[in-house]
Order: sequence, then C-alpha cells, then structure tokens
Amino acid sequence: MSVDQFEESMKRELDKFVRTSTGTPPQTTSKPRAKQSTTPLKGLRVTLGVKQKRLMLEEPFTVQTSSISKVEARIQAEKAARKAGWKIISHVIDWNDAEREPDARH
Repeated sequence: MSVDQFEESMKRELDKFVRTSTGTPPQTTSKPRAKQSTTPLKGLRVTLGVKQKRLMLEEPFTVQTSSISKVEARIQAEKAARKAGWKIISHVIDWNDAEREPDARH
C-alpha cells in the first residue's frame, strides 16, 4: 500500500464518519444543576490540629459543620477528620462562625 492509497482510504473513512455523525443529533442528557444558595451558611467552621504519627508536625484540617453548638461541631469535625484518614486529632485551632463578619475576631 502506498502513501497515496493510505491517504485516500483515510479520507474516505473520515468522510463516512462525518456523514454518520452529522446525520444524527448528539445525545445530550440534561441533568438538573445545583442551584446557588443565597442564604448564608449556618453552623461553625472548625479547624483541628491533626497528624498521622505522634512525632509529626500538626497540620490544619478545616470542616464546615451544620451545628451551632461548639461541642457538637467539634464532634462532627473529629468524625470527619477520622473518616479522612487522620489518626491523631490534638485540639481545636480555630472556630469560625459562618454568620459573623469575616474580619470580626473574638
């Protein structure tokens, strides 16, 4: 097979492909999209100090919880950290109230 014959066969195959693909409309499935929420987030954002081994440095792990209670929020955050694979959860580094102003600190 020569190069000219190869090119000719490729052109024919491409033409067949283009004709068959334009003859049928593309299948599109319209899935419902997530709507943007205009309401502010409720709950606390908890940042925990986590690590894999005892002598490693702590890394921050932040979770947005649905609870406004600090005790429940800490429990939810610790569960999320364990589920993510962190072994040692030492303490809460920071509490961020979602309804507060971002620049307001206690």
